[in-house]
Amino acid sequence: MTPYYERDGITIYHADCRDILPMLGPVDHIITDPPFARDVYQRLGASNLTEQAGNKGRVGSRINHQYSSISIERLAAGAIGYIDEMLEGVASEIARLTTRWAIVFSDVETCHRWREALTGDGQMRYVRTGAWVKTDPMPQFSGDRPAVGFEPCTIVHANGPMHWNGGGNAATWTYGTVKTDRPDHPCPKPLPLMRELVQLFSDPSELILDPFMGSGTTLRAAKDLGRRAIGIEIEEKYCEIAVKRLAQEVLAL
Repeated sequence: MTPYYERDGITIYHADCRDILPMLGPVDHIITDPPFARDVYQRLGASNLTEQAGNKGRVGSRINHQYSSISIERLAAGAIGYIDEMLEGVASEIARLTTRWAIVFSDVETCHRWREALTGDGQMRYVRTGAWVKTDPMPQFSGDRPAVGFEPCTIVHANGPMHWNGGGNAATWTYGTVKTDRPDHPCPKPLPLMRELVQLFSDPSELILDPFMGSGTTLRAAKDLGRRAIGIEIEEKYCEIAVKRLAQEVLAL
C-alpha cells in the first residue's frame, strides 16, 4: 500500500486495482473509465483496420477519428487489458466503497453487466445511463452500417438522499476526442469532459477514486477543482504520465 505518488490531496497507487480496492476505506465518489470488453477491441483491430486499408483515399483519409492505427492495434493486443473476467469483482468493490455517486464508462454491449453488478446486492441503486456524445467519432470505414458515436456511462448512487450540481440537465455531454496535448495513452478521455463530471457530481474537498486511472485525467480534473483523489494504475508508464500532468499548475477555471 505504499503510494507511487502522494501530494496535495492526490494519491496514486501503481498496482492492479483488484489488489488495492479491498484495502481501501470509503470514498465519496468513483468516476472511472475501465477497459472495454475483449470483443470490442478485437473487432476494432480485425475489422476497422482492414476496412481502413480498403477504403484508403475514399473514406479513411477524409475523416478524423479517435484512434490511430497504432492505437487500435495496441488495444486489440490488450495494451490496457480487458474488463471481461474482472467486471463483477470490481463492481462489488465499487459498491462497497462508494458513499455517493459512482460513474462507470463502458462499451455499449457491456453496459448492462455494469448495471446488474453494481446494483445486484442492493448496495447501490441505478439512477441513469449517461452518454458522452462525440463530435468527431471514429467512422465505420466499411460504410455498410452506422458507426458508434457515443460512449455510455452507468450512473449509480449509494442508498440514501441524492444531490448533484446539474439541476435538471440531461446526462449527456458533448465533447470531441483528444486531438491536441494528447497523453501517450491509447484512449484518453477529454479533460473538459472529466472536469465537468467532477464538477457536477462532487463537491469541494470530497474524495474521488479512479480504479483505472490510465494517464490520470480524472485526477487532473479533481486537482483543478479542489477535490481530493485516489488513482490506481497497473502500468507504471501511465503512472509516470499522470504524475507529470499533476505537476502542472492548476488551471484558472
